[in-house]
Amino acid sequence: VMLEKSPEHALILAFDVKLTAEAAELAKRMGVLVFQADIIYHLFDKFTKHIEDRAKAKRETLTSKGMAVFPVVLSIIPRMVFNKRNPIILG
Repeated sequence: VMLEKSPEHALILAFDVKLTAEAAELAKRMGVLVFQADIIYHLFDKFTKHIEDRAKAKRETLTSKGMAVFPVVLSIIPRMVFNKRNPIILG
């Protein structure tokens, strides 16, 4: 189900378990990442690094296309605010 909705989040966190070669091959074929560790903190660190790397790559892709990446720092000129509520319109 996750492969259809959000493939970048299709992963398995295997804490203190042995992963069989068959399961590893199936995960690889399906495009599911497997993070394995015997210490929960190491597993958490691997997962956190993966998420951060994905976010960084996504930001770089968006900025290379000239799109805004949030959070962003803006200098707002008060006389150029046309709508202060949803949606905010600046000129």
